[in-house]
Amino acid sequence: MRFIYDLDHTVIDSSHRQLTTADGSLDLSHWIKNNTPEKIARDRLLPLAKHWRIQYARGAEIVVCTARVMGEHDYRFLAEHGLKWHGMLSRTLGDNTPDAKLKLRALRNYASTKTYSWRRFCQFSVMLDDNFSVIELLTANGLKCYNALEINARAA
Repeated sequence: MRFIYDLDHTVIDSSHRQLTTADGSLDLSHWIKNNTPEKIARDRLLPLAKHWRIQYARGAEIVVCTARVMGEHDYRFLAEHGLKWHGMLSRTLGDNTPDAKLKLRALRNYASTKTYSWRRFCQFSVMLDDNFSVIELLTANGLKCYNALEINARAA
């Protein structure tokens, strides 16, 4: 089995360094300004982090699929909290593709590099994400995708 985890609002509470614009989307310039080592260190784990560790220990394949541009301190945070993975899919600097399209493209490419058809990849994968547009698009494309906000709320 393969578990695919988003990071923000799925496994990590980074809300202290986020703002949203009037249309509800992430204020990317504010996020970049607040993406400092000190603020990353103040992020907190959400209940799904425990699920991640358990599934990794049981031998499941863990893939991270995030719209973040990952940096050294992001990787350090994951390592310090025992969150290990087999695949890391993240935004490249300068890529402004909307989250849902970005993640679908990244996951299709990942499946291809593992020589799986998209159908077979979806058959043995589960995605956990908080973004409704991501959940809708991935589900419409055959991937089981669950709302992390609901799961974390039940576990809290």
